[in-house]
Amino acid sequence: MWLDVMSQYNTLEVNIKLMNVLGLHTAVYWAELLNIYARVVKKFKDQLIENEGYFELDRKYIQERTTLDFEEQLKIDAGLNKLDVLHTRENEPNWIKLDVEKFCALLVDDDIDAIRQMQKTSKLGRGDQAIAKRNSVRLNLVAALDETDVDVLETYKAWITSLLEAKKPITRRGVEIFQNNLNSYTDNKQVKIRILEVATTNAYPEFAWAMKIYEKDYKGGGAFIGVAQKKKIEIDPNSGF
Repeated sequence: MWLDVMSQYNTLEVNIKLMNVLGLHTAVYWAELLNIYARVVKKFKDQLIENEGYFELDRKYIQERTTLDFEEQLKIDAGLNKLDVLHTRENEPNWIKLDVEKFCALLVDDDIDAIRQMQKTSKLGRGDQAIAKRNSVRLNLVAALDETDVDVLETYKAWITSLLEAKKPITRRGVEIFQNNLNSYTDNKQVKIRILEVATTNAYPEFAWAMKIYEKDYKGGGAFIGVAQKKKIEIDPNSGF
């Protein structure tokens, strides 16, 4: 048992120079990113090339390994982005690309002015911190979804984004309830997408509102003729927020 707990797998090697320059959290986070990146290069090199160097992070896994929550991870991402050593895809903060060679070149420079400039460049302003917080809220809500279909999942993400932009409050439990109600209503992919599109366009946090618009304006209108519903919908009574 103690061998498993103290094994090399459960140990992170933190770069001391990086820790002194940009702080312990950044050093710990970067160490875990390098571990993940090394496995991606070794096992999925072709996919990495196809994705132009980007690979997808499991931020919950990183949190378990480093204790850094989503918001802390995204703030570090923003600082490293300012140094041009880490990049994320637009609207997809889980997809990142690293420039390890450039970061090494920055860290080997012992000139005090260069170190201070690196610290200054990576410092976040209020706007950067606000963006990181919004993205962390979005990622936390998306993480509540249990959806394997890529197209439906992307539509869910657009729905969550619309709620945040409209400042409509919703919790992880609210997302779970919406999804449970939608899954109870139908197992047809296109119907799910259409209902989610209604919810997205109107920034509806509750399934019942989107369902009523769908049934009024789309159901039986020709677009989804022959769609069989799973069963009569029973909306979760706790679906209000």
